[in-house]
Amino acid sequence: MSWGHATRPKDFVKKGDVIKLKVIKLDSEEKKINLSLKHFTPDPWTQFEDHYTIGDVVKGKVTKLTDFGGFIELEDGIEGLVHVSEFSWVKRIKHPKEILKPGDEVDVKILSYDIAKERVSLGLKQVYENPWDTLKERFPIGKRVKRNIIKLTNTGAFIELEEGIDGFIHVDDLSWTKRYKNPSAVLKEGEEIEAVVIEIDQEEKRIRLGIKQLENDPWQQLSSAFHKGSVIEGEIVSKTDFGLFVKVQGGIEGLIHRNNITLEHVDEHQDVLEKYGIGDKVKAAVLEIHTDKHKLSLSIKEYQKKLQKEELSKYIHDEEETSSFTIGDLLKDKENIEE
Repeated sequence: MSWGHATRPKDFVKKGDVIKLKVIKLDSEEKKINLSLKHFTPDPWTQFEDHYTIGDVVKGKVTKLTDFGGFIELEDGIEGLVHVSEFSWVKRIKHPKEILKPGDEVDVKILSYDIAKERVSLGLKQVYENPWDTLKERFPIGKRVKRNIIKLTNTGAFIELEEGIDGFIHVDDLSWTKRYKNPSAVLKEGEEIEAVVIEIDQEEKRIRLGIKQLENDPWQQLSSAFHKGSVIEGEIVSKTDFGLFVKVQGGIEGLIHRNNITLEHVDEHQDVLEKYGIGDKVKAAVLEIHTDKHKLSLSIKEYQKKLQKEELSKYIHDEEETSSFTIGDLLKDKENIEE
């Protein structure tokens, strides 16, 4: 009846019509004659390349939806398929009915075709610019954004930057100094937070954000201000069997191992930690600062050694000054006597 999408004969003929038909097949054995209305006009597929090329954006009509895509009629007899994967650059479409319905007129792009098989592949998303291609322009590294948390997982939080594009904040990027086992300890779904763009992978379609990066890294600041052997003051925040944890500037916690508590001889039954309590202020020498591992090792014992050396150096210096003064005086007195 038609080269195009025909579903109801009454759309083409009605009872009582006198019509002109072309005989396309005779089967004498079965006593059947196949007739055609459409064969009075050329097969549109024979002229496909006269009208269409790959990359063309054309208008079509949705004729049918399936689980895997939607069929679009470009003209009578030319029908193409938009696979469900070609519906959107950013949205995950489970079924074409989320976007289309039969009868809709849409713009589609011709992706490929096979005239022999009378197939043409079409794309909906290709009509529009891929937002991932220009994402770095809209969200450059270092840009601060305020958005709502749409989902929490055991490893981090997702926030929607724009429709269909989510950024991920890993639990390790919540704080420079605190370690959270689960982001739900400090975040909740639906709340608005501020974060900064720290990484974009356009090929993998991933964007990473951080909260701790909103502030300078206190570990870098600590490393710049205190070298090995420097004296630093802090507050004891916790005690364990193996030592003391001391909070210093920037909220960083360092460990003073029990072997680095004191220079004094300690009886085997005496606990070197017993004289220290939570909240006590202590001074210690820096043993190691690992900014990449976020590890700070401190020693009260080395600080005590440093004090002893300073006292000894001062004593020797004072003695030398005293000795030189006395010898000089004696020499002057001797000269005066001789005169």
